[in-house]
Amino acid sequence: MNKISVLILVAATVTGCAPLTPKGCQKVRALDSCTYNQSGKTSDNDIFGKQASGIKKALDSALMEPHAWDGKRCNVHLDFNIDGVIQHFIIKGGDKDYCDALAQAAKVAKFPAFTDQHVYDVMGSARWDMQGQP
Repeated sequence: MNKISVLILVAATVTGCAPLTPKGCQKVRALDSCTYNQSGKTSDNDIFGKQASGIKKALDSALMEPHAWDGKRCNVHLDFNIDGVIQHFIIKGGDKDYCDALAQAAKVAKFPAFTDQHVYDVMGSARWDMQGQP
């Protein structure tokens, strides 16, 4: 029994977190929760940033007057299907007129499909802080 315990301890020490670490996960110990270094900002040059940029561009292009909202903000919760079809557009706060314009734009916008399951798991149902473009 003692030999088995020592063998398990040695195996855990040698392998560390490697077998328990999903793609993109950053953690120190095997039983820690994963943290990801992706913010989902449109300026990020990773798969999260590309998805966020595609969603923002789709909304901006569907706005009737995209440049009329400079400096305006709207906090929304978006729920998508993996194919990019929006299911829910829930306004949480912000400039009422800008939020209403975004809600109308979301009804006609063609959003990009999620090409990565992990990106969909993280961003498929998420809160967004939308900012009007200059």
